[in-house]
Amino acid sequence: MPPPLPIPGLPHRTTRRRDAIVGAGVLILSALFLFGGPARPIVLWDESRNIINALEMDRRGLGVVTTWRGAPDLWNTKPPLMIWLMVGSVRLFGASVLALRLPGMIATLGTIAVVMAFVRRTTGSIAAGALAAAFLVASPALFGEHGAGTADYDSLLVFFVTAYLVLLFGAIHRARPMVSTLVLAGGCVVGAMLTKGVAGAMPGLGVGTYLMLTRRLPRIAQWRYGAIGAAIAAAVLVFLTVREVAAPGYLAASWHNDVAGRLTDSLVGARKPPTFYLAILWAGYFSAPLLPIVAPFAWRAMPGRARAVSRYGLCIVGTLLVTTTIAASKLHHYILPAMPFMAIVAAIVLRAIWRGIRADRDTVGIALAIVGVLCTALAIERGVVQRYVVDPRYEGAASGRYGALFDRLAGQPLPIVAVDPGFANHGDPHYTPVLHAYRLLWRRRRVRIGWATGPGDRHAGPAVLASCDPPTAAMLLRRGADIGHVAGCAAVVGR
Repeated sequence: MPPPLPIPGLPHRTTRRRDAIVGAGVLILSALFLFGGPARPIVLWDESRNIINALEMDRRGLGVVTTWRGAPDLWNTKPPLMIWLMVGSVRLFGASVLALRLPGMIATLGTIAVVMAFVRRTTGSIAAGALAAAFLVASPALFGEHGAGTADYDSLLVFFVTAYLVLLFGAIHRARPMVSTLVLAGGCVVGAMLTKGVAGAMPGLGVGTYLMLTRRLPRIAQWRYGAIGAAIAAAVLVFLTVREVAAPGYLAASWHNDVAGRLTDSLVGARKPPTFYLAILWAGYFSAPLLPIVAPFAWRAMPGRARAVSRYGLCIVGTLLVTTTIAASKLHHYILPAMPFMAIVAAIVLRAIWRGIRADRDTVGIALAIVGVLCTALAIERGVVQRYVVDPRYEGAASGRYGALFDRLAGQPLPIVAVDPGFANHGDPHYTPVLHAYRLLWRRRRVRIGWATGPGDRHAGPAVLASCDPPTAAMLLRRGADIGHVAGCAAVVGR
């Protein structure tokens, strides 16, 4: 009796099922690594300000104008898409730090999924996709300040940027790209720009670099690209017009804060050297910085599609590094959108090295393999150490303790007055955004917390005076016994 014929399509379905299981497993492990363990307190820059924007918008209703303590916010002039998502999360799950951070957490997992799917599609290897995800997740850039697990703009920005760049890679390698692909890419560009303004469009300059270097620039000279570009411009112009009409002065403030001011002057402290981004990348901001550098040496071992992806990724990364270096304002997280493509290139290079070793076993290939193995081991070690061993230092750490302090004090019967002078910032002599973010959260729990800039300020009747400002906390402890018992803070009963 002859053996039964294979069922058509069964291997394909089996492969897809296997890849789906691997992908789901990587996402679960990534979530546990990124979001497991004790939650970080609210961070000063810029999470606390975003939380205040979101809680104030939740109280007054959705709109295009974000506010700071009741007035239109003309210092944080980013568009409101992330704030809208945070408001939606609060309305679904209640007012908490976790709910406010949830949109960024979901966006991060979305980025990891896009990276895996893209590498799987272009290389045919789910192992390479999982490796790219691992390089990304192990990068301190991803889980540090402004990264995954925070209520900052950058997680959502990175998701939209990664999505539209991946879609454009497929489009520009077709003589006649599908309109649906370009529409989806255009929607992601609009999403990126409504998240963080011009920063959402800057990574797209790398596509132009790739088109010029590969002599594909004439390919985009067709109505499809023109129509999508016009639609993107129209959507952004509509938002800017509506926002300016709703609260005049926005356009001038946004132009200074997000474009001209950052290009010509450092709005974020002292100027940093031109080597700033290269230095932090080499120091471990990305988990395996050496692999993208050796990519050209591995091209001969790559299939054509993988070689195109690695070149595309290097154009994205290189162009973004150049543009952010030219700008006068430099901060670590400005190059976060480059991280997914550094991870993609690193994974493809490592796969090519392995394929080359198996095929040729030549000296260069063996040397590259050693480099690849060492880079991977160092990436894993650095990621684990930075995530679980090193206690990250960040500005405003002292004010982040107010969450734990208010938790201890919320059940006692006396009114609570937070005493904190803050610091001078942009015309505000008592800038305390982390404290005010916690005050708004506790107000949603029906616990009103007053605020005084000094322990000598008058307040009606007995109250608990609480502070996490070190000098003020020391002064309070000279007045009485601490009833808060939170390290670095003080809470005493005063009159």
